[in-house]
Amino acid sequence: MIKWSNFSESLLVRSVYLITIPIVLVQIIGIIIFFELHWDLVLKRSAQSISNEIKILEMQKDSPSLNNYANTLQIIRTDNVDIAKAKEVSNWIFKKRMRNSLRQISKNYEVLQDKNYFIFFDKKNSEYFYLIPRKRVETKTVSGFFLWTIAVSIILSIISYLFIKKQIQPLKRLGIITRSFGRGIETPNLKPTGSSEVRGLIKDFNNMHNNINSTLDNQRNMLAGISHDLKTPLTRINLMIEEINNEVLKDSISQNISEMNIMLNHYLDFIKNEKNENLDEINTESFISKISQNYEKLEVLSNHENEIFIRKNQITRAVMNILDNADKFAKKVYLRSYFVNNRWILEVEDDGPGTTLSQEQLIRPFVKGSEQLNQGTGLGLSIVQKLIKLNNGELNFQKSSYGGLKVSIILKV
Repeated sequence: MIKWSNFSESLLVRSVYLITIPIVLVQIIGIIIFFELHWDLVLKRSAQSISNEIKILEMQKDSPSLNNYANTLQIIRTDNVDIAKAKEVSNWIFKKRMRNSLRQISKNYEVLQDKNYFIFFDKKNSEYFYLIPRKRVETKTVSGFFLWTIAVSIILSIISYLFIKKQIQPLKRLGIITRSFGRGIETPNLKPTGSSEVRGLIKDFNNMHNNINSTLDNQRNMLAGISHDLKTPLTRINLMIEEINNEVLKDSISQNISEMNIMLNHYLDFIKNEKNENLDEINTESFISKISQNYEKLEVLSNHENEIFIRKNQITRAVMNILDNADKFAKKVYLRSYFVNNRWILEVEDDGPGTTLSQEQLIRPFVKGSEQLNQGTGLGLSIVQKLIKLNNGELNFQKSSYGGLKVSIILKV
């Protein structure tokens, strides 16, 4: 679901506000001025004129030429009106002005309307009525003015929205590229478009992007070269120890060589560029059950079943890396797999020695989880962090209730 707070915080909406609100305020002020200085004055004079005409007819009501006077004034004097079908005057400004003017004739005078006429009569003496055509007072100018005001506001708002949207599109593309680059995904340079400031920003980002990639490539090449070069003499040493007769010494050297090979593999794994793996549909219960078979110390506390799409190989590597770390230092490892609000949450806890390092330190390359444990390369959690970020997920570390470390993986599904 889209939250209004997130929508209202966007640059596009705020920019439209800056243009639309002044337009609406100007239109409102124009309407107020129109009513106060023009329309109200016109209706006031029209009401005063009608009141004076009715007053003249009332003064001449006994004259035999009364009907001629009424026709001249475009007023119909009749006693044949069904007052029950009449209703209140819809134009509240004219109604107010008309009633104020009618008090000059009598406090008992009232005005109503039907489909074609305004009806004036004395409430105490309703033997006859004065009918004035509504078209004499009403005009389409007002409705046209309102329609024009609304149309102008809508048209200008749409034009401003389309214009601003076009200007913001390069920023949206820059945001997408930045988020992808931040997650370690290989991204192309962005074509500079938009205003001069935005083009300058995109050019600066492209330069930064190229410099960072160049630096990372140099570091990867250097580390890859060192790792590959070290593998050759290690292989030779491994062959040479076969000639050693001292089995204790032989096993010790062989064990150190194995640890060095594991370290070199971790280095190569760390510098490897992760490709955009395709999404695979998995059953989460089967996925966790298959991984858990490789760990004797592991106890699965919860394993909810669901069909989801993930990058299976990358997530498998991340989960197994965390389980390998826990299995290395703990006597018992616990795993939970469950879903909350379209999020797959994997929690791994252990009863090991834990760590005093912060989350930032734990995911930093070559930093080991415990000062007392001098094993490993310090790259395992860095690799996990990279894999989880590639899958738009979160990696969190907390103190475990079992005494060790609690690692949480949160993936959107």
